[in-house]
Amino acid sequence: MSPETKALVGCVRAFLSPSEVAALQPALAQPLDWDVLLRMADDHSVTPLVAYVVCQQTAGLVPANILQQLQERFLQITRNNLAGVQEWQRLLRALSEAGIPVISFKGPSLALSAYGNLALREFHDLDLMVRSEHVWQVRDVLVRDGYSLWSPLVRETEAALVRSSNRQVCFTNKQRGSSLDLHWGALHEMFSFQLDVEQLWQAAYVESHEEISFLSLSPEHLLLYLCAHGAKHCWRNLCWLCDIACHIQSHPTTDWDACTRMAELAGCDLLLKHSLLLAEQVLGLQLPDRIRNYADEERARVLAEIAQALLLREHGDHPGYLGPLRYHLAFAKGWRDGASLVLERVFVPAEPDWHSVRLPRPLYFLYYVVRPVRFVLERLSVALRPSR
Repeated sequence: MSPETKALVGCVRAFLSPSEVAALQPALAQPLDWDVLLRMADDHSVTPLVAYVVCQQTAGLVPANILQQLQERFLQITRNNLAGVQEWQRLLRALSEAGIPVISFKGPSLALSAYGNLALREFHDLDLMVRSEHVWQVRDVLVRDGYSLWSPLVRETEAALVRSSNRQVCFTNKQRGSSLDLHWGALHEMFSFQLDVEQLWQAAYVESHEEISFLSLSPEHLLLYLCAHGAKHCWRNLCWLCDIACHIQSHPTTDWDACTRMAELAGCDLLLKHSLLLAEQVLGLQLPDRIRNYADEERARVLAEIAQALLLREHGDHPGYLGPLRYHLAFAKGWRDGASLVLERVFVPAEPDWHSVRLPRPLYFLYYVVRPVRFVLERLSVALRPSR
């Protein structure tokens, strides 16, 4: 790791455990490229944590202009988060009045439940989950409220609205400057690790924080989802690993027996094990001994090392294509599962394809040609990129 990467990770570790502050001080005292470190903090969405730790614990080791930048950025993120919370609560009221049950996850709900402070977890959009049969009703509520559907559809029908393999669509409100991802499932269908949506709804419960109440995933399901979300995106964001650590620390009564049982029944046990090892290795997360022993198996250790390399690659480095693909294929349950994942990635059109090339609806079948062409061009672009 570069000195900047070590300092960034050290700040997050110090946020999670005050005993890590002593180890952070030498990392901040050495010569650092602070512009690179601040860019990395923004890229990993951990600027609030870096600002909090630096201002509270190590301000004397940081140049005055950098300290000021961190304070200003912290205030800016806080203002943005407060505006996002107001919009979140306003939408929850509108959907409640329409009689539509909604689960909130990530974004402001995670800031409250895992971090205990809205200012400490940066978010840029809202994530809500509804049952698939309510998606079109939510669409109508959002459109009346000034939102528009950002995700393109093959046809303007209720059936087409829930046909996305990604099990989500995006709405934007330009006037309010807000974006909302509406989910009716937890993950894209192509991934081997999946969570049963009906079980998520059955175990959901009402959480209350700072006079704000919302329907949330159970602590055990939310932990599994956070592990799946990080793995889905190949851990390119340190914040996603911090979410797991903060969630575990803020829920000391987590039913670990139920959590491991859920993971095994869903075929997500390897996903859970390697995520816990990753959080322990990178962030120093303290796990109960029996859970540490449960996670400590050869396949999980190998995957945790791969995930750590993806997470801590140097600023500006591209992970390529084969590395993330091999990582995802490690979760496949047999060759058919792996082949399905590869074919989905290469040949099945997705939102980036629809946005990059606009075709009239009678020619939408051509997206099955556009997709592999774009795939090849993206790979060539990465391969021809000058090395650092």
